[in-house]
This record gives sequence, structure tokens and C-alpha cells, in this order.
Amino acid sequence: MAPELHELLRSLRVWDPEVTALPPFDPATAPAAPLPLFTRWFAEAVAAGQTEPHTMSLATADAEGLPDVRIVMLHGADDDGWSFATHTHSRKGGHLAGRPYAALAFYWPVLGRQVRVRGSVGAAPARRGRRICTPVPPGRWRRR
Repeated sequence: MAPELHELLRSLRVWDPEVTALPPFDPATAPAAPLPLFTRWFAEAVAAGQTEPHTMSLATADAEGLPDVRIVMLHGADDDGWSFATHTHSRKGGHLAGRPYAALAFYWPVLGRQVRVRGSVGAAPARRGRRICTPVPPGRWRRR
């Protein structure tokens, strides 16, 4: 490791339970359906001022099984699952077409919480997709 990177990493704050306690959580008390708990924690993250609490990591795998991850925006969650938008011809769209499974991770450091979701993936009905994918004014987007 480069010495500069090593020193920079050593200078960063590490989660110290003596300074900042993690919120209590007993998995045995979690509801059978995850959505109510997720919704409550999401609302708490918003109320606590978490920056962009709706951003999440999306992990997929390519045809060879190699993982890939990127940040996407949550568009909704309901009993059918968690929704995000992608183009079917994008890299992630190709991954999901070939291996229709994904994992999501939300991280809300202001609360000391993370949420992981994984499972099968399917396309939303076209009507729902059009509702989610509202146009972005041209001055606000760019290709990365």
C-alpha cells in the first residue's frame, strides 16, 4: 500500500462504540416482512439529516459470475420489492438479463445502520416504469 494512502486511512475516524453507540437491534424482534422496518429506518435516516438516504449500492454479476457494483437511486419499495431504474442495454441491464439476481445495500452512517437486500430481479410493468422514470432536464444530467 502506498505510504500516503496508509497514513490517510489511519487518520480517519473509526466507529468507536464508546463514543457513539450503535442503535439497539435484536434480529429476533424483526418483523417477518422487512418492508415496515425498512420504511421506519428510512424515515429515521431522513429525519436525522442523512445525505441522500435513497442512494444504494446495487451488486450484479456478469456472465462469468464476476461481481459488479454501482450506486443507484431507490425509486420505491413495496410488497413486490425495491425499485430502481436502469436501461435494458446498460451494463447492469445486461447483467440482470443474464443473471436475474441482485443485492442492494443502504448505508446510513448518521444512524449507524445498514440494510442489505438480495433476491431475484424482474422488470416492472411498462406503466410503472414510465411513472418512475420521469425526464430529467438536459442541464442536470451527463454521462459518466
